[in-house]
Amino acid sequence: MKKYMVYMDDGRDCFKVAVPAKNEKAARDYVMGNGEVIAVKDITDEYPISLDKISDALKKAQFGQTEIDLVLRCLSFNDIAE
Repeated sequence: MKKYMVYMDDGRDCFKVAVPAKNEKAARDYVMGNGEVIAVKDITDEYPISLDKISDALKKAQFGQTEIDLVLRCLSFNDIAE
């Protein structure tokens, strides 16, 4: 998976949404119905996510080790975090 920033206009406001998706079309499909897509930008290299930092944050939030392992493995398996 890659990380995309989808820029949208809902008729009143412009906003952006970070979306993990397999490709640009999947990112567009994910936000469909929430406004007009103005642009989609691949941000995979711009926003690195650390598995260690996520693990620390989940521990501080008192998540159990099983839940932490599941979250970290999903993020790692989908190439969202390193």
